[in-house]
Amino acid sequence: MSMSDSQESPGLKHFLFFLDKKVLIEPDRVLRIGRDAGCDIVLEERTVSRMHAEIRREGDQIILKDQGSTNGTHVNYHPVTEQVLNNEDRVTIGPFVLVYRIIEGDGETPVRSEENILSETLVLESKIASILQSISDPKIRNQLFELKHIINQSKEKLSRMAHIDRLTLLYNRRYFDDALAREVERARRYSQPLCLLMIDIDHFKQFNDTYGHQKGDLVLAEVARIISDSIRMNDLAARYGGEEMTVILPETSLENALVAAEKLRAGIETESLARTGVLVTASLGIAAYMAGDNAAAEMIARADAAMYEAKKNGRNRIEAQKETPELKKPSN
Repeated sequence: MSMSDSQESPGLKHFLFFLDKKVLIEPDRVLRIGRDAGCDIVLEERTVSRMHAEIRREGDQIILKDQGSTNGTHVNYHPVTEQVLNNEDRVTIGPFVLVYRIIEGDGETPVRSEENILSETLVLESKIASILQSISDPKIRNQLFELKHIINQSKEKLSRMAHIDRLTLLYNRRYFDDALAREVERARRYSQPLCLLMIDIDHFKQFNDTYGHQKGDLVLAEVARIISDSIRMNDLAARYGGEEMTVILPETSLENALVAAEKLRAGIETESLARTGVLVTASLGIAAYMAGDNAAAEMIARADAAMYEAKKNGRNRIEAQKETPELKKPSN
């Protein structure tokens, strides 16, 4: 549940974090964001419009609104015109990434993350591109092009790191959400099958309680490796949260998804002892794409429900959604 769905604690404050800065979003105040020096948040870069966007707080809701900018405003890498922000949403304006966070008290400046450094790198790359337009000397231009190439390589590495869960080395939840939305749209547009697996490690709390959190981390990391080693090149595995992991299976029918799920279940059971020193099993739930207004969210809900059905029915097993794509009529 987001903070906007519940009664807000009086000790909580709303902040925007970007680069090494933080800005408090005060009640009944509008924060103007843009390149113009008169803005409340000035982002000096040519791809940012003079008056790019604004953020206002109404009660416990934080509302972002694009101001007709040339290059658009994005939330979690999706273009928006106006949107209520949720905790940890990423707002992209030009090369800048602004993170909205709800924090108790005054909040501490966050540890510099790959995402912050990536934002700085994007700004630097853009500034070099601007300088190149005004330089005619071939020697200086070649040096700047070389520097731009180095920065671009760093940008690509940082971009990958920002999307990876550090413990499991699978994609993180934010990247998974974006990837599933893309795959759902592709399945809808081209009438292709699509399936989703939800994977939960059985009795995971017992590993932490019995052997300690280091063993628990080892179990998570090795189960993730088994999953990565078992899926196809075009499948996508992510850490969904805690001990839950998920796999997107593009162009895969429910029947073939059952085969893939059994391969994962068996692999975890047979390989875990040698890799971790303890026997690990997992419960898996499967959902297939069915057309609808909220297809991605509904897929996650069905896969999650099937996974809990597997746990209820004895664990170390697979359950598929009860409703099949053939039984549900597409929405108009």
